[in-house]
Amino acid sequence: MTLNADFIGLLVGFVLTLCIYSYLFIGDRIPYRLAIHILVGASAAYAVVIVVQQVFEPVYHTIRENPGPADTIYLLVPILLALFLLLRRLRAASWVGNTTLALLVGVGAAVAFLGALTGTLWPQLTGTYANTNDPLRGILIAVLAALTLLSFQFTSFRVSGSGLWERVAWQRVIVWLGRAVLVITFGALFAALLNTSFILLADRIYFYMQALNP
Repeated sequence: MTLNADFIGLLVGFVLTLCIYSYLFIGDRIPYRLAIHILVGASAAYAVVIVVQQVFEPVYHTIRENPGPADTIYLLVPILLALFLLLRRLRAASWVGNTTLALLVGVGAAVAFLGALTGTLWPQLTGTYANTNDPLRGILIAVLAALTLLSFQFTSFRVSGSGLWERVAWQRVIVWLGRAVLVITFGALFAALLNTSFILLADRIYFYMQALNP
C-alpha cells in the first residue's frame, strides 16, 4: 500500500511538472492553467486551514477560558476586521470592507517604507562613510538606490505645447535613470531565475530517473 501511494504521488508530481513546463512549448494553455489552478487552490486551502488553526481556534479557546470584556474586545478586533473584508462582495456594505482594506494597505505601506528607510537606505548611506576601504562602491549603491526610489514620482505635471501632460526635464532624467536601474536589476533577476529553473528541471529529471530505476 505504501509503495502504491508513493508511486501515485510520484506520477502526479511528474504530470504536474510536465504541465508547468508545457508553458515553454505551447504557452498559456490548458495543461499550464490546470497546474496553476491546482497550485493556487491547494495554497488557498492550506492558508485557510492554517488561519483557522493558528488564529480562530486560539482566540476561541482564550475567550472561552477567560471571557473578560477587555480580553474579548482585544481579541475580536482582528477577527472582525478580517470578516469585514467579506462584505466587499456586497455592494451596499462594500465600504466597510474598503475601510478595512485601506487600513491594511496604509499600515503595510508605512511599515514597508520605514523598513526600507531604516533597514536599507539609511544603513547604506551611513555605511558609505564607515567603509573607508571602498567608499566609491557604497556611494554608487546609495546613488542607484536613490535613483530607483525617485523614479516613482507622484508629483504634478505641466502641459506641453502639444497639449499633453509631461514631466519637467530634470524629472524625466531621474525617471529614465531609475528605470534603467530597474531594467538591469530585473534582467539580472530573470537570468538567475532562468538558471535556477534549468537546475530544478535537471534535478527533477534525475529524481524521476532514480525513482523509476532504483
